Amino acid sequence: MSYKKTILVVFVFLIFLTLPFTILAQSEQTLPLTKDKFIFNYDYAFFRSQNDYVLLELYYSIFRNHLKYVPVEGKFGAEFTFTAEVWQNDSLLAKTPWKNVDVIDSLSLIGPGQKLYGVGYFALKPGEYLLKVEVLDANSGFSRRYENQLSITELSKDSIALSDIQLASKIEKAKSQNRFYKNGYMVIPNSERFYGTGLPMLMFYAEVYNLKKENEPDTTRYSMKYQVLDGDGQVVRAFPEKVRVKPGESAVEVSGMNIISFRSGTYYLEVIARDLFNNKIASRKKKFFIYREGDLAMSDSTAKALQQERLEAAYKRIYSNLSVEALDEEFSGASYIARSEEKKIYKTLDVAGKRNFLIDFWKKRDETVGTPENEFRDKYLALMRTADERFTEVDKGWKSDRGRILLMYGIPDEIERFPYTAENKPYVIWKYFSVQGGVIFIFVDKRDYGRYELVNSTARGELNDPEWERWIRPN
Repeated sequence: MSYKKTILVVFVFLIFLTLPFTILAQSEQTLPLTKDKFIFNYDYAFFRSQNDYVLLELYYSIFRNHLKYVPVEGKFGAEFTFTAEVWQNDSLLAKTPWKNVDVIDSLSLIGPGQKLYGVGYFALKPGEYLLKVEVLDANSGFSRRYENQLSITELSKDSIALSDIQLASKIEKAKSQNRFYKNGYMVIPNSERFYGTGLPMLMFYAEVYNLKKENEPDTTRYSMKYQVLDGDGQVVRAFPEKVRVKPGESAVEVSGMNIISFRSGTYYLEVIARDLFNNKIASRKKKFFIYREGDLAMSDSTAKALQQERLEAAYKRIYSNLSVEALDEEFSGASYIARSEEKKIYKTLDVAGKRNFLIDFWKKRDETVGTPENEFRDKYLALMRTADERFTEVDKGWKSDRGRILLMYGIPDEIERFPYTAENKPYVIWKYFSVQGGVIFIFVDKRDYGRYELVNSTARGELNDPEWERWIRPN
């Protein structure tokens, strides 16, 4: 496996922060530490960097009482490692583990709501990437791993542009420069994106680019507008547009709003920048969540009905404008996971029936029932797009052998590549360590024109050929 030096890792660190939750004293670590309860939160945002790079800021946090503290020279210490990997086209571009240590005098100092925060930076070219992050607790041995598809687009150079929105748990004028320092402010990230009773102020940081041009007058102004949307995309609060004088080529936007009156649920913050010289607009959205225990006072039936209403609205918004060709394409790609009776039923339906069928199809496979998002569907369709981009030997990459395996088993943990030689045809081996105790898939370019076909696998129900090497050595 080759390691491409296209990523610059700058730094990562931890800071201890106590949020305004009730702190309960404890003489010993009373939280039952179990593997299933070991979790951490992470988030990321993109900002402009130098030389056509985009700066990926990676934020993470873990509750102090989720870590195991052990005696260390008269004190107590926790030790965990945060590891980030960036992949592109099945190649690992960067893998960096960071060891983190927290030492305290007494376990009684640990209380609910206390978090350890970290931030790291990667400089990336625009493109498609896979981000994998993991936290390992050295004392308990527990670990948790997450992954995300990253789609990095080039920021405009000719007209007004916005960075991503970084949500924060605290923003204040910086008295000195530290590693949370950003353009005169100390910005403590809110990597879990939760607000509520403990955090009644939604605070955020963003950057505005390409404000002043040489041919523009010095008095040119721009405006900023914020609005909050609910989980269905409907505006629930809009704030007045604010006009600002351009300070230079770029500017920092730091603000906050009281969300104490918002009910528990999923929301989006939308920030809109408008150049008043040419009236061009740039906008960004960021999802966040509000949770308050008092909101749970509604009856179970009312809460369930409200969740169902929002869920149906989300699905209808997705499928209402899809053409029959788009519907057929989506279901064809999902045929690998569809049951035989589902395939038969779909063929008999009209356009309206197909829309309703697909809604029901994905709802049955939803991993978090009751939320407007269907993570299973989103991940599956993202893999379809990845297959189309990477496996171009057929008109639709998901129709290829590698596309089918990608959709059914996900992104492989490791890929070995064997290029063409005088003795061998080119072939690749995909390895999955957590599928059926560990399996492999071997693909060979049989006809020497870039179409890799599956010739052997150790997975149950897949093609198994002990003499598969005949395909790479036909003579």
